[in-house]
Amino acid sequence: MAALPQSVVDPVADAIFASYKAKYGVESQRPYLGASAIGKPCLRQHWYSFRWSKPAEFSGRLYRVFQTGHLQEPRIYADLAAIGCTVYDMDPATGKQWSFTEPTSGNHFKGNADGIVTGLPQAPKSPHVLEIKTASDKMFKDMQKSGVKKAKPEHYAQMQMYMKWSIDLYGEDGCTRAIYIVVNKNDDDIYTERLEYDKNETQAIIDKALAVITATEPPVGISQDPSWYECKFCDYHSICYGTDVPAPTCRSCAHATPEMDGDARWSCAEHRADLPVDIQRTGCDLHRYIPILLSKSAMPVDLVPGGVVYEMNGKQFVNGTPANHPTHISSAEIHACNDKTALIDEFALDLRLQHGGQFV
Repeated sequence: MAALPQSVVDPVADAIFASYKAKYGVESQRPYLGASAIGKPCLRQHWYSFRWSKPAEFSGRLYRVFQTGHLQEPRIYADLAAIGCTVYDMDPATGKQWSFTEPTSGNHFKGNADGIVTGLPQAPKSPHVLEIKTASDKMFKDMQKSGVKKAKPEHYAQMQMYMKWSIDLYGEDGCTRAIYIVVNKNDDDIYTERLEYDKNETQAIIDKALAVITATEPPVGISQDPSWYECKFCDYHSICYGTDVPAPTCRSCAHATPEMDGDARWSCAEHRADLPVDIQRTGCDLHRYIPILLSKSAMPVDLVPGGVVYEMNGKQFVNGTPANHPTHISSAEIHACNDKTALIDEFALDLRLQHGGQFV
């Protein structure tokens, strides 16, 4: 019997990855600053994320990797139960995943824990925040060598915040301990590490979160070198070092402000109204970029009715609403222009005006 022909392209794998991309690639960016990421060092990266500057782009294969991590959670719950522990994977008060929020941040800083566990062999009476992760073989060995605080500072910060928030909510019944459980994706080995609550650490983390939330412009980044390894692989590299600008949602608009009154609320000075999350995602035709976001290609020089005047290479354009002023250029058009010099190209601008067109 002749061997089945084998294609260079794998249609089965490609179809599976495409299904993951279709299912998970449309998920909206979360509306809050997450405890799971705040331990990363760059304030500017956090600000761009909080302001929805650029949707995360992952391959279908990576979405499947993420789901592999989620699949470990029920398995670890069962493993812990098998050795006599009691796992609370849901908050008994709500029947939902453990969810925490920081009131001093206006509730813009939040996180969701994997669970609470009691009956650990080392400390059978102490409740522990439970955090479950998977890791590559290299990262797993780094973890064994250095511990979570050094190897994965974002996970360390995440657990510190969950302990703090559980104490805030439940007082003496809260968790002053956490257990970190990591599964090696290569050979299924397990690493565990117990952590103790550190009040000073959590206050530093909260201060960092507040600096991000309240900043009206991008904070200073971790480096000024575009080839620095933490910058080179950052999702926002083309915005931070190039001429790309954030997506024109309400969160990149000069009119919008995250309010600190405790309702995780955003307000719009132009509309004089609150901004529901779904409205924030779409923005409106009165969107005006926070001026510094265009600084890689143009500088603000003046204000005119309905717009902000920018100068580039000795020429000017206005970020405004074309429906009100045909020569003004909308934020959506600015975002669409890969080559920002088109915004001052007289030929392109004449065609746009003559035909009522727009940059796309």
